[in-house]
Amino acid sequence: MNVIILFLSLLSSYVASPGEQEHVPAAFFSVQPEVVLAFEHSVAPSPRMNSFDSLAGASLYMNKEELLLAKGTPLNIAPDPWQECLEYQYADMSAGICEGVVTYIHVTPAQAGQYGLKLNEEALNPANSHIGELLGTPDYVAEDGDVYIRGSAALKIYRNANSGEWDGIDLFDANAS
Repeated sequence: MNVIILFLSLLSSYVASPGEQEHVPAAFFSVQPEVVLAFEHSVAPSPRMNSFDSLAGASLYMNKEELLLAKGTPLNIAPDPWQECLEYQYADMSAGICEGVVTYIHVTPAQAGQYGLKLNEEALNPANSHIGELLGTPDYVAEDGDVYIRGSAALKIYRNANSGEWDGIDLFDANAS
């Protein structure tokens, strides 16, 4: 019997009619406890470049016609060695075209040395030790290079395992790899 009385007393606050609800004075909520942080958390400064849109004058996801308007006729069109796509090879870069859309852009050190290298229309030198100021800390460090991700785009700077010098740079869809 005591259990039933206890059970009914617990349920009575949920079953009470709206007119019988207990009012809590506003003064009860006026004193708020002070928030105390359990630890300090410092956030690294965000990189200056918050997105990867273009590399060497070509934009990721632009269609083939836009690439031809921006870069002109390629020196060579070859089958892509890794995908069932075509690679449009220019003097300053190569672009992978899959289903009529640019899915990656690749630049070699020789191309960058001769023509310069721009990421989002900003000069980029992967050999420069100050690349962290522009790109921040790599999101992934692989044995063959550093990967930076911004949204659905990824930038990979390939590095020689023995010398540490850069071997190439790719801008590609991070979700497609």
